[in-house]
Amino acid sequence: MVRSLLAMLVAAGLVVAASTPHAATDALRVCADPDNLPFSAAAGSIRGLYVDVAELVAARLGVRAEYAWWPTLYGQRAVRNTLLADRCDVFFGLPDDKDFMGQKLARTVAFLDVGYVVAVPPTFAFTTLDDLKPVTVAVQFSSPPQLLLASRDGFRMVTFRRVEEAMDALTRGDAGAAFVWGPTGGYYNKHKLGGAWRLIPVAEPGLQWHVVAGVRKGDTTLKERIDGALGALGPDIRRLAEQYGFPLAVPAAALANPFAGRVDAVPLGRSVFNQHCSHCHAPDAQSPEPSRDLRRLKRRYGDRRQEVFYATVTGGRPAQGMPPWAQVLSGDEIWQIWTFLELIQAEP
Repeated sequence: MVRSLLAMLVAAGLVVAASTPHAATDALRVCADPDNLPFSAAAGSIRGLYVDVAELVAARLGVRAEYAWWPTLYGQRAVRNTLLADRCDVFFGLPDDKDFMGQKLARTVAFLDVGYVVAVPPTFAFTTLDDLKPVTVAVQFSSPPQLLLASRDGFRMVTFRRVEEAMDALTRGDAGAAFVWGPTGGYYNKHKLGGAWRLIPVAEPGLQWHVVAGVRKGDTTLKERIDGALGALGPDIRRLAEQYGFPLAVPAAALANPFAGRVDAVPLGRSVFNQHCSHCHAPDAQSPEPSRDLRRLKRRYGDRRQEVFYATVTGGRPAQGMPPWAQVLSGDEIWQIWTFLELIQAEP
């Protein structure tokens, strides 16, 4: 079941239409896999996250969602034979990657983050992968987690064909943790295992991605309308993701500020902030508008301020007009900004 990132994102939710091309002004033609929960399903009471998102977007646009069901395994081939053949209008569930058919596709704003997670008991102390060394880790055969742990010393693994089997091994006590694809593991944990396990996204390179919808290049009007709908629907999409059990926490290890206590990082952070952030938050973060005054983070969020900052900068707040910056700013730049902001916090 393990596939490349594209297949995991596309075959796990995007998927393709086989209907005859037609022009429909009263419908949003959506490509969806008929049997691929938690992302989509043609039958049953549970339709899948991407189908639910498509329904919300279509309603926002004042049209109905019209589905063309087609199972997808090979992502680019599917896109060429469907979206680019004008058999559908939009794919929900593409990676936010300009190298993925960027010459032919236009990507909307990101509306979801997905990736690999560690599933552990609620009381298990997990901050880095090294915390897994004392236990056996259930992984999916040939998955990025298996390959990652195999490249490092000190890890014991047991492999399975499917994510669900790895989660079951954790439940039986055959493993002390599972390192699996988050959407599938989260859905199974919530709906089959009673939410018994804590799922934590892992912030290692190549393990977390932003998810977008894709339209044909040049379909600017549709893209802009979907962008607007997704921006307005941010809180609703998050609630849907929670209902399906998708892990939404800030990735473990992402919150370790490598510049903590380094005075030399402050002017660097101020410079990056003024270049990218001052148009909304004022130069040097000294906005006269309280809701945009980032000197108040300590007052608002207390000890959670660093977590809130990181989640907001990387994931954005589309409903409030703030885009995600993870694809614009490097990890070092994000933390340099935080080092600067931490220095200017007003006391509670």
